Amino acid sequence: MNNIITLHNIEQVLGAHEPELSQNLTKLFAKLLERNQDPTFVANYTGAIKLRFRREFTTRKGSDSPSFSSFGRACYAAGIVKTLLAIVTSHLYTPSQPKDRFLGQYNALEALSGCMQTGNLTERRTLLEDMKKNHVVNICLSHLNHPLCIFRQLAVNTLRVLASESVLGETSSAAEASDIIAAVCRFTLEGPDFFIEGMRSSATTWQSQMVMGAPDVPAKRAAEHAPRFYAMAQESALWTAHGLLCTTPPPSRKHCLDILKKKPEILDLLFDCAIIARPPWYPETQVDSIACEVLTLLFQWPSHIVPGVSTPQDNAFRAQEWKAMTQAATILTSRDDWCEKIIEVWMKIEEEDWREVRGWFDRVEVDYHAFEPPDEDGFSQVFEYRGTSRIAMLRLVSTLSHAAESCGVTNAEIESLLRLAYLASRKVKGTSELDHSKPEDRYLSIERAEEIFRSPMYTVSLNMQVDAPLQIADESIMGPTALARLLVVLAQRKAFDTIQGLKKAPNGLSTSTCLNHVQQITNPDVIRRFLKIALQRVKACMDKGRDRAHKNDNNYARAAFTSAAELTAALVAFDTHTQGQYTKEVLGARKELALALGNAAEMAIREKCWQQALYFGSGAVNVAENIPAGEQLDANIIAKNKRRVEQARIAISGK
Repeated sequence: MNNIITLHNIEQVLGAHEPELSQNLTKLFAKLLERNQDPTFVANYTGAIKLRFRREFTTRKGSDSPSFSSFGRACYAAGIVKTLLAIVTSHLYTPSQPKDRFLGQYNALEALSGCMQTGNLTERRTLLEDMKKNHVVNICLSHLNHPLCIFRQLAVNTLRVLASESVLGETSSAAEASDIIAAVCRFTLEGPDFFIEGMRSSATTWQSQMVMGAPDVPAKRAAEHAPRFYAMAQESALWTAHGLLCTTPPPSRKHCLDILKKKPEILDLLFDCAIIARPPWYPETQVDSIACEVLTLLFQWPSHIVPGVSTPQDNAFRAQEWKAMTQAATILTSRDDWCEKIIEVWMKIEEEDWREVRGWFDRVEVDYHAFEPPDEDGFSQVFEYRGTSRIAMLRLVSTLSHAAESCGVTNAEIESLLRLAYLASRKVKGTSELDHSKPEDRYLSIERAEEIFRSPMYTVSLNMQVDAPLQIADESIMGPTALARLLVVLAQRKAFDTIQGLKKAPNGLSTSTCLNHVQQITNPDVIRRFLKIALQRVKACMDKGRDRAHKNDNNYARAAFTSAAELTAALVAFDTHTQGQYTKEVLGARKELALALGNAAEMAIREKCWQQALYFGSGAVNVAENIPAGEQLDANIIAKNKRRVEQARIAISGK
């Protein structure tokens, strides 16, 4: 071949073998940037490059580890990043320009996302670095205000790929992360009107070919589909925020604090996203539950800490991470109506009618032209997402309870949160107890059994095993943990007698609850019943951990043991602050705490997570020193935990 590059030999140019391919690409990339280049030439070549990457991505076998093909390597070496981003920014939109000019820009940006998803982790890092040097983040943020809705959607999708399928979260400053999170939340809250108008207007309805996969789609049909198209982009927007914070290793607590210091309004935006009503045009949405996960990621505990457990290493944690966490919590509790917003997330879920949602699922293909209408599995997933939102809010409540004093959380705010934690502590029906004539029974059991064990998205596509940065227990544990922690704060403040003596609701009590609820939940008889149930939940969670350990699911087992330990630590703290009034009900809790921490340390040792092993093991040893004689902790277990601590110390000092 004589290396002439024209509109009519695209396949030969891009399908050549080396060294010809590299020569072709170098010439092509220069030609694409020529000042008066034919827009159709640019659109067709960028479209062909995009399709090659898409084909590589979709034809890869699931078990294969991806890495750039010879085509991907040649593109990168020839300067694809600089070339395609120059095309994206080469012309501002005006309606008088030929549409091929904008199709070329669209294809160019989408091709870079496609290229990213074909690489291994090292290649993705290198590609991201190059894209950032060429201002990809600013390009995407500015495109969120593009006059064409397809570019707004593409900007969001590109940011999602950079944050979730690459490592933008690891490389972003707090200022950059806060700008991106705020921008994607605002996009999510805008609603679909701009997209509907873009598809309906005669001047811009041509965009629908990029959405519907066919030219000349009637404007009415395109406009009817537009809300669904926008709603999928809303999910991408929130996954972007999620990807920036769900990294391995997790971001430091100071990094999260700095993000909130830069833009504290992020918290309000995320809560607003968490209460977005489920739309009929995209009833399978995850937007609200992703927003809830992002909120918990901002207040995440370090993986070696079990909240409420004391260890000899606490000074280091308190001086650094805990200080940043309490400052971050103070930013949250200083926002207007922060407590009402947590409750509103919960109430939104409680008030949703699953039968109405079922109807939307049945009609989404007819009413909104869904290409892949959600199936029965998709409907079941709605309840998983609802469960995610619930346990994320319970996690947030539990975390805030540890900082209640330093954050100035009032008694009325603690009392306002009691009802949702109490409702979350109700009995969860096992599979054998479900009434199969009642679908709501099955849906509720899916919802309440949901737990979060979330790794960065790129670890899935790259078949990587990592310690999941976001782990939250299911409602059977998280509900009692939140309730126990709220009761601990009230016990510390000696508020129970005052509550029982009140004749009218205290100032600041949420309208979602009432004095009667608060007095019922804090009644000594109700508390006694709750403590017994909570201790049973601990034992069930320990059994779950042992079952997972027998199957060598060490990370899942460790999550079960640390969740059991956190709940038990809350019960022990409650006993401590109520001067023995409830000692009978929590008898055995300290022994369970020592066992849970020791087992968690063992799982950490198996996975060579030495810092976790040291903290969990030290916590177990610490608990054993203060255990009542009546709880009869086996001396062998105490000795075993001391050996675990020593093993972790040796491993850490040898690094």
